[in-house]
Amino acid sequence: MPLSEQPAARPRTPNERETPPESGTSPVTFTIVAAATAPVRGGVGILRLSGPASLPVSRALALDVPHTPAPRHAYLTNLSDRTGAPLDQGLFIYFQEPQSYTGEDVVELQTHGSPRLLEVLQRELLLDARVRLADPGEFTKRAFLNGRLDLAQAEAVADLVAAESEAALRAAAQQVSGELSRRLVQIREPLIVLRAEIEGLLNFPAETEDEEVDLESTLRDSLERAKSLLADADRGRLVRRGSRVALVGPVNAGKSTLFNRLLGENRALVDADPGTTRDIVESRFELQGLAVTLLDTAGLRHQPGRLEALGIERTREAASSSDLVILVIPPEASQPDVLKWSHELGVTSPLRVHSKSDLSQDRSAKERYVSGLTGEGVDELRRTLVSTLMGSSVPGAVLLTSERHVEALHRFAAHLERALSAVHASTLEVVSGELAIALDTLGEVLGENASQDVLDAIFRRFCIGK
Repeated sequence: MPLSEQPAARPRTPNERETPPESGTSPVTFTIVAAATAPVRGGVGILRLSGPASLPVSRALALDVPHTPAPRHAYLTNLSDRTGAPLDQGLFIYFQEPQSYTGEDVVELQTHGSPRLLEVLQRELLLDARVRLADPGEFTKRAFLNGRLDLAQAEAVADLVAAESEAALRAAAQQVSGELSRRLVQIREPLIVLRAEIEGLLNFPAETEDEEVDLESTLRDSLERAKSLLADADRGRLVRRGSRVALVGPVNAGKSTLFNRLLGENRALVDADPGTTRDIVESRFELQGLAVTLLDTAGLRHQPGRLEALGIERTREAASSSDLVILVIPPEASQPDVLKWSHELGVTSPLRVHSKSDLSQDRSAKERYVSGLTGEGVDELRRTLVSTLMGSSVPGAVLLTSERHVEALHRFAAHLERALSAVHASTLEVVSGELAIALDTLGEVLGENASQDVLDAIFRRFCIGK
């Protein structure tokens, strides 16, 4: 479309939104635009548009692209401003609705990776009255509203972008692919059929008096499937936010040396003088894809000095807030010493590790021995950390990582348990009512009946451009 045929241009404010429709008209659906790449210099910068005017608006800056471009075809084009002054040479890709990420017409302008260039191109596009700046997460929100993703998948997109470990990335990728949604649908479908059968019994008793409905086995099977998902809830939290592991023990037990060996770098100061560590030293690393924040703490000592006492108090706080506590035991320690240290820290079942194995003479087959100095036993300790934190679960295979999903599934299971109890102790009306609430709860996860407040809270987590 020639520039002379474009709608009259006017400046727009980023916060301007769809206007209420006049009587008898449909709501205005604005085309949205935002940079899909970070505002830093790089090899490629991408500007994305979505909405009914994506194609004509973007073609105003890429006049050598055909009037009806082939969908999903990359056109090398000269990009210019509205006066025709050249800005860059890049790629123009058109995704025709509904076969696009958002389900709407989408255009991507792929340019050289200059943040200032993207700003100029975006400013030119925003001069069109049909275009506004996208809200955070609005591309994914439109994908959800247009049925391209359910809400669980949409949430996982934000988790995928924010993933700080391989395990978190793989778990989010599974959810984006719809694996969690498929599991929830498998739980829900038999219950939908069951509720229809119950309603038939209630509403048409004469016609259905000879029918038998297996209430208990269907309810129990769905409940067990839900509990199977919930069994991974604690591990899912670790995958999403990472775990905290604290090294604790007496002074000069070799905690700092072991800390450095586990990290693979000299992060903590090491000295033969006891009490070198007087504050918490922490560093983040990955174990089999799982993000771990490792804490080196002040050593325990009888009658510590004032500064050491402050450090020991922080050691107690670190132990109480960690997902796993490793008690580092020096070779000269006795069993009463070990019990005293555990009691002093308030830790009932720490992972016990005997340090300085290069100096140990007598060893028990039941104990773990490591040497931060030589590395003996450290690889085995790493494997033990992952198995202790994750159990038999593979970190990247955990499906339930969202607190919202966990809370909803707990409510779902509670209503199914009430329905099961009502099978023998109450009436079909009670069973049907509890079942209806349980189904609504699963609908919240998938987004079928999520409130606007929930949707707003979810999509606020996203960055602009996604």
